[in-house]
Amino acid sequence: MTNYGTQNPYEPWQRSRLLGVMRDVRREDWYFGQFFPDTNTFIATAKDGEYIDFEKLPIHSRKLAPYVLPKGRGLSVYDDSVRTYRFKPANIVVEESVDDDKALSMLAGIDTSMLHPELNLDDPMIRRELLKAAMTVEAMKSIYRRWEHQRARAIIDGKVTITYLSGEQFLIDYQRAAGHTEVLTSGNRFGDSGVSIMDTFQRIADTMNNAEFGGMFVKVTMGGGVWSVIRKDPELKAAMDAYRPYGGIQIERGIVTGGPDGGKVFRVGTITVGGTGGQEIELWVNNETYTENGVQVRYLGTNDMVFTSTPAAIMGVSAFGRIKDIDAKFQGFPIFPKNWWTTGRVKEEQLSFESAPLMVPINPNATYKLTPTAVA
Repeated sequence: MTNYGTQNPYEPWQRSRLLGVMRDVRREDWYFGQFFPDTNTFIATAKDGEYIDFEKLPIHSRKLAPYVLPKGRGLSVYDDSVRTYRFKPANIVVEESVDDDKALSMLAGIDTSMLHPELNLDDPMIRRELLKAAMTVEAMKSIYRRWEHQRARAIIDGKVTITYLSGEQFLIDYQRAAGHTEVLTSGNRFGDSGVSIMDTFQRIADTMNNAEFGGMFVKVTMGGGVWSVIRKDPELKAAMDAYRPYGGIQIERGIVTGGPDGGKVFRVGTITVGGTGGQEIELWVNNETYTENGVQVRYLGTNDMVFTSTPAAIMGVSAFGRIKDIDAKFQGFPIFPKNWWTTGRVKEEQLSFESAPLMVPINPNATYKLTPTAVA
């Protein structure tokens, strides 16, 4: 065996051992978090329980002032109202038991390597601390991923289904207009003969702009299946090839990826909106996934696309309710970490991480979901 001397404590592993610690390091973009720029922790009073309340004032009616004869009495035009929405967040908890046996045996990612040459990894207590750190990182990421799942469902579907470990299921409906969820049928889908993608975009723009608490979309995010159709659309390609003094339509024609580190979210083009001083609509592909019951699931279906206005128009709020734990003093925290020991002859250390998130798009009508291609 080659002797690297005291300057390099890294000892080459056997091939089987080395292959066992290779890790997929592709990043997660947390793409849908961009639509939730505000964060609030809500501490409800005892009489209100654990609910989170929002109020919305509708647009003024734009009534015309009435005509009257000279010295005639007028009519009132003041008519205002408020709508109140109440939601109750669901708690999520990750619990980990620190396995002492792992700290006393070889563990992938923790054993002696060039990454930690300064640590005495023969000390089981140091190894144990590294194990706890690794468990904490994974727990926190899983909570962030649940937040992202809630945000994605709120933006894409306008509602979130909560399924508890006990099997109970609840629906949180943000009351997006029913017409803002659309599935195109055979003969009307993208790629079908005579179907104009730009006409569909125009129709959706009008629908969103005219909706109460709506707004013009400035970003279109699609699954990979939709992108494979759009990138070959003859209408869009013809518009690209025609001369434009500025703006117009730009879409990628070659191979597009999320970069050398394997990202699954990437921009694929822009459309310039006429009459708005050159406002651009960004076209994005999102192929990100999460794992549920051992199965890889997409946040955005490969045959789906979602049209979104600006974050300011959507007014997404990352809200967090109270933690029902006396150690947290029943306060609201984005994440409440806890560390304790079990009792008995041999103590066991436990870690837990709790959150009560509710990702609320205050104005869900500033979003629109379309399924424009056939679902396999």
